Amino acid sequence: MRLLEESSIGAMKLKNRIIMAPMGAELGDFDVRTNAYYAARAKGGVAMLMCTVVATEEIEGPSPASKLDENSFEGLQSLVKQCHDYDSKICLQIMPGAGLGGMAPGRTQPVAPSPMQVMPGMDFMFAEMTKEEIGIIHRAVLRTAVLAQKAGVDCIEIHAYGGYLTDKFMSKRWNHRTDEYGGSFENRMRFLTEIIEGVQSELGKDYPLMVKFTPSHYLPVEDGYRGMEEGLEIAKLLESKGVHALHIDAGCHDNWYMAMPPIYQQEVAPQMISAQAVKQVVSIPVLSQGRLENISKAEAALENEWVDLVCMGRGLLADPEIPNKIAQFRTDDIRNCISCNEGCIARVANMPDSKHIECAVNPLTGHEGIRELKRTDNPKRILVIGAGPGGCSAAITAAEAGHTVEVWEKSAQLGGNFRAACMPTFKRDGEQILNYYRSQLNKLGVVVKYCKEATAESILAYGADKVIWAAGGTPVRPASIEGIMGSNVCLATDALRELCLVGDNIVVIGGGLVGCETAINYARKGKKVTIVEMSDKLLPEPLFIQNMMMLSGMLKHPNITSMPATKLSKISQGSVTVESADGVQELPCDTVILAMGFRPNNQVYNELEGKVDIVNVGDSVRARKVYDAVHEAYDAVLSM
Repeated sequence: MRLLEESSIGAMKLKNRIIMAPMGAELGDFDVRTNAYYAARAKGGVAMLMCTVVATEEIEGPSPASKLDENSFEGLQSLVKQCHDYDSKICLQIMPGAGLGGMAPGRTQPVAPSPMQVMPGMDFMFAEMTKEEIGIIHRAVLRTAVLAQKAGVDCIEIHAYGGYLTDKFMSKRWNHRTDEYGGSFENRMRFLTEIIEGVQSELGKDYPLMVKFTPSHYLPVEDGYRGMEEGLEIAKLLESKGVHALHIDAGCHDNWYMAMPPIYQQEVAPQMISAQAVKQVVSIPVLSQGRLENISKAEAALENEWVDLVCMGRGLLADPEIPNKIAQFRTDDIRNCISCNEGCIARVANMPDSKHIECAVNPLTGHEGIRELKRTDNPKRILVIGAGPGGCSAAITAAEAGHTVEVWEKSAQLGGNFRAACMPTFKRDGEQILNYYRSQLNKLGVVVKYCKEATAESILAYGADKVIWAAGGTPVRPASIEGIMGSNVCLATDALRELCLVGDNIVVIGGGLVGCETAINYARKGKKVTIVEMSDKLLPEPLFIQNMMMLSGMLKHPNITSMPATKLSKISQGSVTVESADGVQELPCDTVILAMGFRPNNQVYNELEGKVDIVNVGDSVRARKVYDAVHEAYDAVLSM
């Protein structure tokens, strides 16, 4: 398997071709907790892991990212030793600056290469960065690089991609300067090339040096964004400057979802399109990421010579042991990332309430050594009700702790409502986590009884020491609406699982996440879809910006018509009646699909409170996300 082949970057030898992408942990400055997070991935078998540090806070102010200075130097030394003990190299990715509007105390304006709005539509403006400030940043990068080399770090990567500060200097879109740092291609590259030359001067030209950059922003070149033609010139320039490898990304903050593709992007493009193009014009190694936590896609990227090295980010948050499990022929034991972005980037990026990194499907991420599960000295008889992500996680965790576990699932399959969510072709990779749950339940000897309806009487008769209620949510279907029980009406969860007849002209009631995904699913099948939503806009509930950006683009499908600020009044055979500020309107349709939200399935739970040791987790508490169900399930077992 090519993933397991030895490789190299410059003089640095790597034991395989799997690299941990720079997933900023925001846990601390190489303290015990941060190092435990990284060391878990080194122990898991990656050839090299990448840690991001910000060069200085003098210009943009405090950052949640790690910093390397005299105070954190020994911590980094310790991490290097831990990684080397596992034969894993460590690369320090140095971010010269974010360029996203941060300000150090005492400043009145953030800085960027040129004056411009901080965000489109805002009056708040960037000031042009002075040459003195450029010098401060350059010296900070070199200082950081020198400390990294002294700490034993194996490689340096310069952060220069995705609309961040260095990329802003490189791009016509954001750089309108008239001095030596703006204008011509050579001048726009100067901010970066001076850093490269400075690092080489301090560390030597043989010290492994990489640059992460974006060959194409995949946005209109006429608006100043970078296209592939200039991107390939950058690649050739960086090779001529003595850079040892190129780390390729795609997009920028104006189409941010490209950097960490949500589940909706099933294909490996666009990173692989860019990487393949770069490989054709340079002879140094090319590495990239983007859906490559999928082993088959990662292997294909290597076989097709789109990349020389595969970067995995979110996949290694979900399962730090991916490389070891591949080498041990245990890929059925890999806990798969669901690309929800909720536990990782959303938690870190949601300013001002940003938190440290976690993972929706792996409760240990960011808590290594803190929330570790221990084998029990007092095995209990555990009954889990529901086999969705929360119930499966609870059962697996309890069995791993040494308890005897049985699961009751009212349907014929595990997965709950999450299974329906994975049915559209643009979300099929989500099913992989269900395969993992099934595999682990079998290997751990957990009894799963399907088509088993849980009642208060049957649960009490079972005599469990602990009941974990993970019965999920039930789709809302208001009986007060005339015609809602008609034969032409079905629930979105049933429609997605192809359990009902759906015509060619559909009205979806509810423009939240489920309704929008259902509409896109049928629009792509050639059906005409109208979304009726009571709120003033589609997707009224908070959704992480990366996911929102991509989903909003998908909703622009020509087969989709949206009607926000509109209320359903009545359903008839062949039409629905709706009300809005424009009055009453009748919409012809073959099928009505209800996506009106979920109510907690907690009636039996409420009956059992006080009669048995029972805990409620996930959507049966209230409708939320996989992250909540999995973490609550894990904590329920941990607290026993």
